[in-house]
Formats: sequence, C-alpha cells, structure tokens
Amino acid sequence: MMGKLLLSIVCPAYQEEEVLPIFHAELCETLREREAEYDLEILYVDDGSRGRTLPVLKSMALSDGRIRFLSLSRNFGHQAALTAGLEHARGDIIISMDSDLQHPPAVIPKLLAKWREGYEIVLTVREDDPRLGWVKRTTSRLFYRVMSWFSDTDIRIAASDFRLLSRKALDAMLRMKETYRFLRGIVRWIGFPTAELPFAPDERHAGKSKYTFRKMLTLAADGFYSFTTLPLKLPNVLGALVLAAGAVWGLVLLVQALRGTLEASLLTVYLVLANHLIGGGLLLALGVLGEYVGRIHEQSKGRPLYLVKDCSQEYVDSNRWADKVHQSDAA
Repeated sequence: MMGKLLLSIVCPAYQEEEVLPIFHAELCETLREREAEYDLEILYVDDGSRGRTLPVLKSMALSDGRIRFLSLSRNFGHQAALTAGLEHARGDIIISMDSDLQHPPAVIPKLLAKWREGYEIVLTVREDDPRLGWVKRTTSRLFYRVMSWFSDTDIRIAASDFRLLSRKALDAMLRMKETYRFLRGIVRWIGFPTAELPFAPDERHAGKSKYTFRKMLTLAADGFYSFTTLPLKLPNVLGALVLAAGAVWGLVLLVQALRGTLEASLLTVYLVLANHLIGGGLLLALGVLGEYVGRIHEQSKGRPLYLVKDCSQEYVDSNRWADKVHQSDAA
C-alpha cells in the first residue's frame, strides 16, 4: 500500500516576526483537515531579516515538528527567497504563498481540488482589492498589459506567487537558471497543464508591507527584460520612421527654398528639434541595449542566487539536500 503524499508549503518571510505566529496558526487550522490525506512540511524562508524573524521561526520549529526553515545570509529579494524554498521543498505537491496572510490559507483546499482534477500547475489570480491605492492598481494593470503586448508568454493580469506545483512541474521550473527571476513568467513558460483560481486577498493582521514601490519596479523590469527582446528591435522601427520623416521634411524644405518662402528662423527651430529627437532616441536605444548587456554580464558571473547562513537540522543531516544548502562564511 502506497504511503501518503508529502505536501510542502513554502513561505518566504522578511521582517515578519509580528505576523508569523498568527499566519502559522491560521495555516495549521486549514491544514488540520488535510492531515489524513497528506504528510505535511511547512518550509519558511527568512530572507535576511534584521529583526527577530529567525528567532521566531526557531521557536515555532521547536513547537511544531512539521516546520523547516532556511535563513539567507542577507536580503536577496522575494523571488530569490521563494526560489530557495522551492529548491529545498521535498514534497510531491508544493504550494508557495506569502506569510503576511494576504494569501489566505483557506484557499489551499481549492488549490488541491484543482490538482486532483489533473492539473500540474494551479495559479491564483488576485481579485481587485479596493484597499490598494489607485496608483498601485493602475500601474499593475499597465505592466501586465504591456507584457501581453510585447511577450509571447501569457502572464495574466493580477497574477500572484500564490500557486500549487506538482513535483514534475517544479522540477521542470527549477531547471531555469536565470539570475533575474520572474517566477510568474517562468511558471507560465514551462507549459504544463494549468488551471487558474481567483482569490480575494486578505488584509495584513500585523506589521506592514515590505514590498516598496522600488521593489515593484525592479520586479516589473525583471519580468519585462526576461520575457521579451522586442525593445532591442524598436530602434530599427524608430530609425526607419525617423528616416522616412526626415526624407519628407527635407523635401518640404527644398520646395520652400526653391519658392523663396523658407524662413531662416523657422529652419533653426526645425534643426534644433530634429537634433533633440534624434539624440533622445539614440540615448533611449543605448539605455535599452545597456540593460540587456548588464543582465548578460550578471548572468555570466555564475554567482549563486542566494546563500544560506542557518537552516533546520534536517537539512544538515540529509545528504540528499546538503548540496543545496550554500553555507556562507557567516555560518
């Protein structure tokens, strides 16, 4: 008789010592009804928090034997921390979610129900949240619209990192070795049977969001440059348009000069405007090219995506996972 499947819950955390006990209690309440069907592993990833996140995780692990934890040597970012958790998850089924309760644990049974229907990947799509500011909602929609126009990878508006992956899908996804990671795009790119599930985000029960506007811009840039090369082709299009406009404009000026109606002052304005347009276009093209070259440079270094300074004893004792724990000098 086959044993129960192992369900892994992967939860990144950064400066979340206030909300972690509340989140874990709610998560355990949801998982209680799943214990008859699955063995459980709850893997927390401390993304280099400066506060008491790691001591809180260690205390929680002492009281709940299902908890595993990794602590990164510094703040490597949400996508790197999430990748660390996914690389170390041992489950047959893996669910990733944030630990601030905005990804409601109550949605987990619905994710598992979709998986039982035969889907290898179950994505969640965030319903419109009126508590978010107008600017954040508008910029988020704009980003996904632009991605749908420029990329051949279908990334849904309001997609989130709250998702279920089968072991097969996760192993395929972990073969992707980008330094600049945009997991919402990667998980769509691998192309396994996928279902979508809408959810209403919950409010934070403690602490405050660490996802600043700057971090959102960085994530958007990673997604944009990772899943389209169209910006590299735009200078060709713009160059052709400028060349055509220049030819027409030159012809018009030539006709005016032959008729004696060309004013010298107006010609000066035209030339200054043309120089600014051409110069701005060239600088923009160089900036886009520099962004791609810089990313190639970072990728070529081959640096690890993250370093682990501390982890659960189970990872140290397990030969299977020891090679994935990149111990830093601070350990």
